[in-house]
Amino acid sequence: IIFGILSDRFGRKWPLVGNLVFVAILKLSAGFVQTFKQFLACRSLFGIGMGGIWGMAAATSLENLPVEARGIASGLMQEGYAVGYLLAACINLTLVPDTATTWRSLFWMAAGISVFAAALRAVLPESEVFLRAKAIEKGKGTTTRQKTRMFVRQSGDMLKRHWLLCIYTVLLMAGSTFAPDLEICSQFFSRRLQLLGAWFSSMSCWSLF
Repeated sequence: IIFGILSDRFGRKWPLVGNLVFVAILKLSAGFVQTFKQFLACRSLFGIGMGGIWGMAAATSLENLPVEARGIASGLMQEGYAVGYLLAACINLTLVPDTATTWRSLFWMAAGISVFAAALRAVLPESEVFLRAKAIEKGKGTTTRQKTRMFVRQSGDMLKRHWLLCIYTVLLMAGSTFAPDLEICSQFFSRRLQLLGAWFSSMSCWSLF
């Protein structure tokens, strides 16, 4: 919600660049943690940043496509999660065993990838749909603040009506990303907790069906 408001007010480009830099800092910090509490804090904040990236990236990529192509494009974009996990697994198998910092190097490399993505987005143009919408708003005399108020009000109504569905989606995404963190930083967790995380992740995936 926070990054969505920023995106509507300041555009798709620079809020996304700032968000990518934010998560890069958190990834870099995760490589220096010494306790589970520190790791949990970094990853919790990372989850907030990741939510912002997902929303703004989806808006940027989908709103400039024809309506009939957005469903397929959304599915392809969702596969970025799977590709990212595959890339992380390959790096974990090849790079991590040969480094003195072990799993920490994985987070540092991920931070570099996020910085690269931020630099790439910085040189690309702003969304044409957003620019046209701002021009229409200017012509009508409306302001982004009015849109923000409407968005907040509609979000409140949605939460009141569909609060149970919102809880389910949060648990679903938590389950799908819970196990990988447990596996990467296994030294912080017992074997039983790792198995619990794997079970939670599996159940969240099965719930889709």
